Amino acid sequence: MIVEQAFFHLPEIMLGSGYLRQEYEAGIVGAFSLAVLQVLNGRNIPNPLAHLQYERLFRDNGRYSANVVRYLRADLFVNIEDLFVANRRLAQYGWRHYIWLEAKFLRGQTDSGTRHASNKTTYTANFLADLVRLAVLVPEQEDASRNGRYFLHVYDAEPRWYLAYRRRPWLRALHLPGKQEIVLNRFDEEPQSVKEKVGDLAGLSIRMRVTNFVIEPSVSANRPCYWMYLTRVDSIKVTWGNELFTMALDRTLNGVDVLGDRISPQVASRLYVAPDSLETRPPEEG
Repeated sequence: MIVEQAFFHLPEIMLGSGYLRQEYEAGIVGAFSLAVLQVLNGRNIPNPLAHLQYERLFRDNGRYSANVVRYLRADLFVNIEDLFVANRRLAQYGWRHYIWLEAKFLRGQTDSGTRHASNKTTYTANFLADLVRLAVLVPEQEDASRNGRYFLHVYDAEPRWYLAYRRRPWLRALHLPGKQEIVLNRFDEEPQSVKEKVGDLAGLSIRMRVTNFVIEPSVSANRPCYWMYLTRVDSIKVTWGNELFTMALDRTLNGVDVLGDRISPQVASRLYVAPDSLETRPPEEG
């Protein structure tokens, strides 16, 4: 529940004078990190900054298999195992020991917030790639998941001005409050402009149950203001050909070896990575 609590600190932090000038993922991840630190400080956690890690590799040294090495990273990782408050009852409300978060910050609208974004396809592809990463790349090793998967997405206008809803009900489902079901499949039917930004994932199918937390302005006369959404992944079903991995609502895992040995390496090897980005470089030693 640390992440959910932090999310509701975001309006206060985002509308502070400094964060009005922030841009894109770095800005929103920085703001959200401050929110997480506020929550940890409120619990009198010693050295709360030690619990956070930016640009955390999904796999140590980027190695998914003997033949697949890619430096794919989550935007933020939070380790709250040492808080020693978790139990099976709290797990029913979403508490997990390890938090993996991907984030998107879409901004640049006019004051009226009614100008259509010219790069909706790119935004849509980036969202799709982030959800695939959360479903497939987060490492699992036990019979019950200890990992929380979150997608934080923030906009300076209504999301419909930024994203291509047409033919993609999963996009609309990201902005509806409460429990939703998201299906990501038919990657081969996406336009080439989307495939280029996601990768060759033909045959992959992902079904997720999620819970959305929503903060929207009641009016938007005083800009900038933000539409904020936190999507928590509660269950997952991944199929690729005859391969199957599932994470049930009660955290029970099926097909952990299939995920780690076959599905994750295949997806990691095919996901698009921007040239000269951090994900093209190994971690610095030391």
